[in-house]
Amino acid sequence: MNPTAINCPLCASDGGELVWMNGGLRVVTVDEPDLPGYTRVILNRHVAEMTELAATEQLRIMELVFLVEAVQRSILGPDKVNLASLGNMTPHVHWHVIPRWRNDPWFPDSIWSARHERDAATQTESEQTLELVSALQGEYVAALRLALEKNFGKNEAGATVAMCPLSTAQPQLPDQARVPVRSSASGAEPTPKRDDSGSAGPANRLCTLPSEQLAGLHPDWQAALSTPRVQDALAQLDTFLAQRLQEGATVFPAHIFRALEALAPQDVRVVILGQDPYHGPGQAQGLAFSVPNDCPTPPSLRNMFNELAQEYPDLPRRRRNDLSDWAEQGVLLLNTSLTVEQGAAGSHARKGWELVTDAIIDTVAKLPLPTVFLLWGNHAQSKAGAIEAGGKSCKLFMANHPSPLSALRPPRPFIGCGHFAQANAWLAEQGLTPVDWVGNHE
Repeated sequence: MNPTAINCPLCASDGGELVWMNGGLRVVTVDEPDLPGYTRVILNRHVAEMTELAATEQLRIMELVFLVEAVQRSILGPDKVNLASLGNMTPHVHWHVIPRWRNDPWFPDSIWSARHERDAATQTESEQTLELVSALQGEYVAALRLALEKNFGKNEAGATVAMCPLSTAQPQLPDQARVPVRSSASGAEPTPKRDDSGSAGPANRLCTLPSEQLAGLHPDWQAALSTPRVQDALAQLDTFLAQRLQEGATVFPAHIFRALEALAPQDVRVVILGQDPYHGPGQAQGLAFSVPNDCPTPPSLRNMFNELAQEYPDLPRRRRNDLSDWAEQGVLLLNTSLTVEQGAAGSHARKGWELVTDAIIDTVAKLPLPTVFLLWGNHAQSKAGAIEAGGKSCKLFMANHPSPLSALRPPRPFIGCGHFAQANAWLAEQGLTPVDWVGNHE
């Protein structure tokens, strides 16, 4: 053994949460709460400098680094990606691939510099960004593993690494993590992937403008959205979305008002407020926190299921990521922005959706019917005053957001809040049927 390897932490451990490995290299994610998506590419054997490696091995390492960056940009949508190979403290060849945001604690400096002092507004914005990005960690890891297996073989520890010259072609990213590139020969962009319907792009992308989707809603929802102020906002959103689609943006979800389609205002018994639709292909369904069952469980949804398991220990753990069964029981799963662009969290905030969704919330709160509002996180809790002012039959429960960054944080941690059982107990006191939250019935 190389004597310098004896005390090397990258020889003694994986160096992070293992995503993929072959006989020569491994890729791990790093547990850094302020930098979700932080990833390392690590040489498996102890070598101090890149120039000690054969040229083909140097190129192969960089091919992995660039693939990780491409998946980060596609799934997480960072403002910048930092690449670094330092090794002063740990002289073992490894690369850091670090997604950065303009409101992170160090930006624009490196993450090894001192944290910047932030004002309250920037701190709040930073926390909201972290919540949104953390919700994508499951999708990011799944997409990264798939891309690595596609380009470098199956995840088999101990396999012999096959060295070959770096290809000039773009790495084969999974379809949900493909970053468009221009051909240097023609300047043309590659043809977009087509879904099963034969149309270009992910199946859950937006094709129909908001005003064209209103006709299928219950008349009472249509009435709530018919005021001049809301109609002006919808007209502005139509114009904005039409322009973004014409410019080639991919917008999610396809069914903007799905949260309203399953129930009339008078059928709502519980309201759960989210902030922004998921911005990865195949995720957003028009129901806050919900994704299709074949998607990886986002971290916030996983924590919701963890809380359910604590509150209902005698029932099987919930297996379904699709929360449409909650909607069918009178749970309004409403985001405050109803559209988002692929890979760009918060991209449609402050475009007019807040006026639309506030009208929906006000309509429910003002009905003389018992309704529970589960307000998780600062963004949802900012609606509490308006709900209490408008509603005389509303019960509010508040806690931190279920994001991993805040779920256990005082003063009101989400884990252990008991909100699902408390909501059901209050509904039962009003003579209403409790919600079957676990819902594992086939």
